[in-house]
Amino acid sequence: MTEKAVILIGGPSRGTRFRPLALDQSKFLFPVAGKPLLSHTIDSLLKINTLKEILLIGFYEKNIFEDFVNEYNSQLKYTGSNCSIKYLKEYKALGTAGGLYQFREVILKNNQSDNFLVIHGDIICAFPLQQMIDKFETVRTAKKAPDAVLFGVNLSNYTYDLMLTMSPDYHSSYGLIVSNEKKNDKVVHYVEKPESRISNIINGGIYLFNTNIFKLLSEAKINKISKANDENCFEIVDEDSLSIEHDILQNLPERNKTYVWIYKGFWKTIKTPSDALVANELYLDLIYQSKQEAQTCILSKASVNIQPPVFIHKSTNANNTKLGPYVSIGQNCKLGTGCRIVNSIILDNVEIGNHTLIKNSIVSRNCKIGNWCRIEGTGINLVSVNELIRKNGVSKLKAVIANNDNFRVIGIKDSGNITILGSDVHVKDETIVYNSFVLPSKQVTQNMKYEVIM
Repeated sequence: MTEKAVILIGGPSRGTRFRPLALDQSKFLFPVAGKPLLSHTIDSLLKINTLKEILLIGFYEKNIFEDFVNEYNSQLKYTGSNCSIKYLKEYKALGTAGGLYQFREVILKNNQSDNFLVIHGDIICAFPLQQMIDKFETVRTAKKAPDAVLFGVNLSNYTYDLMLTMSPDYHSSYGLIVSNEKKNDKVVHYVEKPESRISNIINGGIYLFNTNIFKLLSEAKINKISKANDENCFEIVDEDSLSIEHDILQNLPERNKTYVWIYKGFWKTIKTPSDALVANELYLDLIYQSKQEAQTCILSKASVNIQPPVFIHKSTNANNTKLGPYVSIGQNCKLGTGCRIVNSIILDNVEIGNHTLIKNSIVSRNCKIGNWCRIEGTGINLVSVNELIRKNGVSKLKAVIANNDNFRVIGIKDSGNITILGSDVHVKDETIVYNSFVLPSKQVTQNMKYEVIM
């Protein structure tokens, strides 16, 4: 039985790679496949029948999430749910585990269970949370519950852009988990971002912790304070900052009571705007295949003008346009006749003129795009990447992409070769914006390629 869950959402200082979209809102509230990124995580948690409280822990100002939390709580109350959501603000940036330590009493209060969930808020996956809870109960002995069940992502035969982590350049990107398959996948070793690949199971950023991990955090806190006040210690130590990866996970295997639940589905961390486009594609596929529909959005069915999966808010008029695949369109948008939109996210109150093409792009709120415009990014389509994997295998993938003009990432560093229009951007008729970023409240009156308009 699991009654409490914590979602770690960090702070605005860690959202710099999500700019220019992060200039308007937190990336956790950025809409993906018809609803905020954070809602996908929360809605997955709400499927756990025993859950009573979801705690958001971060360093954002409270007003950033106030409306979001209040709306969710109103919906939960209306539906008769026993669960509630609360935002807890750290007094400073405390690292991945510092917030858990600061709010340990809140986490433990009225918690009748001996475990609780912790999820990094910037990851996307199918969230098989109940399976992790079942694993926790399966490995429980008559005397003791396990210290933790970790969510491990199996990179073997993995699809999507994570396959690129098989190259030596990406060995240090994730923590690696070594487990004993013969002993119910008991964790025998954990290394955070090692220089060599010791396992194909990476840390997926979801943990089902026993409440006894607060003892480990207390010990880590004491050690940090001792180092910070040791005159002979020459390293700079922040006694308030604690790390899940270093202060918990690396110490758990020696206790011999930690297990891993191995996952083989889609998984990704959302760091940049191009990651949001990938998340949009993955979630639309997941929703479409499971034939789900959101309350305020319509998952469009295939037709002459629709190539699914496509999300269109019911307040948007999309007649005489051609959309899809992988398109999400927000509220109160006006799409002109003959528009063509592919693999893009269109936010609320956007006006698009007649015969305009938008491809591999993100268009923020209140933008106005003229007639016969071309808003385009080169992009990397996941279906194409997977096809390359099937044809050439993992070992040759990097070389194949390097020699294929359609997959070269050029232009703005870390952009993913997409185009972004910030909020309130106006684009003049017959204008091309190609692989470029336009910051909010700008006028685009001439063609631009591989530029940043500030």
